[in-house]
Amino acid sequence: MASVNPVDDSSFTKALVKQLRGHVDAFAQPMADGTSHEDLRRARPAAVAWVYTSVLVAWAEDHGLIDPWLRKNAEPDRSRFLALPGMTMSAWLARAIASLCEHPATVCLLDPRYNPLRSRRPPDRVIADLVEWWSIQAPPLAYDCDRGPASVSGWLPGDLLQALSDERRKAFALVQTPWWVCDFILDLTLLPAAGTFVDQTLRTIDPCCGTGHFLIRKIDYLWELYTTGSLTARSTAGRSPVTGWRPRTAREAVRSILAGVDGCDRDPLTVAVARLRCTVAAGDLLVRGGLLPAPLRLAAIPPWVRPRIVVGDSLLAGKVTAAEYARIHPELAQIVNLGT
Repeated sequence: MASVNPVDDSSFTKALVKQLRGHVDAFAQPMADGTSHEDLRRARPAAVAWVYTSVLVAWAEDHGLIDPWLRKNAEPDRSRFLALPGMTMSAWLARAIASLCEHPATVCLLDPRYNPLRSRRPPDRVIADLVEWWSIQAPPLAYDCDRGPASVSGWLPGDLLQALSDERRKAFALVQTPWWVCDFILDLTLLPAAGTFVDQTLRTIDPCCGTGHFLIRKIDYLWELYTTGSLTARSTAGRSPVTGWRPRTAREAVRSILAGVDGCDRDPLTVAVARLRCTVAAGDLLVRGGLLPAPLRLAAIPPWVRPRIVVGDSLLAGKVTAAEYARIHPELAQIVNLGT
C-alpha cells in the first residue's frame, strides 16, 4: 500500500490540478461569446463543468463502477463508435457522463439545474484532447493507501471541484475540510452522541456539506458503530471507546446510516457530487456486508439507496416563507429535491 494518501500529497494534487485547469482554459476559449475577459468569465462555469464531470467519469471507471469510457482500455469501443455515421467525440463524452446517472440518486448530474455543462457546447477538438489525456497521460484515480479515506470514497474528486473553479469557491465559500479535521470534529461530537443515545439511529446533518467530505466520514464512523456495537476515536487521544451497542446486520446498518446522515448545500453541483459519493459509499458497504457482489457496479446499487442531500440555503431554513425564499434564491427554488 502507498505510505502517503494521494489526497495528502501536494506534489500529486498540484500537478493534477494544473493539468485539469489547462483543459478548463482550453474549453472556455472556444465556448466564449468573444475574446474579452468578461466573455471568458461567463463561459468558464460550463468549461469547469465539462472537465470536472470527466473527472467523475474517470474516477467511476477506475473503480469499475461504470463501463470504460476515457481510459486506454476504452479505445476499441471508442474507435468503433466514432466510425459510425454522424458519431462525434462530443457524443461519446456525453454518453460517458450519462453512465454516471445509472442510479436514481445520481440522475441529477445531467439536470441543467445542477450541472451547467449543457449551457454551452465545446468543440470536438478540445473534447478529443481531454479524452486523449485521460487515456494516455492522466494518473489513475483508484489507489491503495494505509491512512485516510479510500479512493472509492471519491475524496480526491471531491477536492478537485474547488481547485478548478475560483468562481465557485468564492460564490459558495467552497473550502474542503481535510479528512483528519473531519475525524477530529466527529470524535468530539459523534462519539459523545453515540455514548448518550445507545442503540438509537443517530441523526446528523451537515448544513453546508459541499461535495460531501463530512458525510463520507460520518458514514464510515456509523458503519463501525452499527456493525460492531462500538466506536473508537480516530483523531483524538485519551478518549474511551463507546461500547454497548447491539450490532446490526449490514442491511440494517446501511438503512440506519441513510436515515441519519443528511446534508444540504447552496451549490447544486456540489450536492450532485455528494449524492454520487454517498450512493457509492453505501453500495461499497453493501459489498463489504456480502449483500452485493464485488466488484461494485453503480447500476447494481439498490434504488432504495437514496442519500438525503438537498439543495438549499440552510441559513434561511424556518426563517422565511416559501415566497420570500423564491425571491432571494429564484434558481434554487426551482429545485424541488424530490427523490432524494
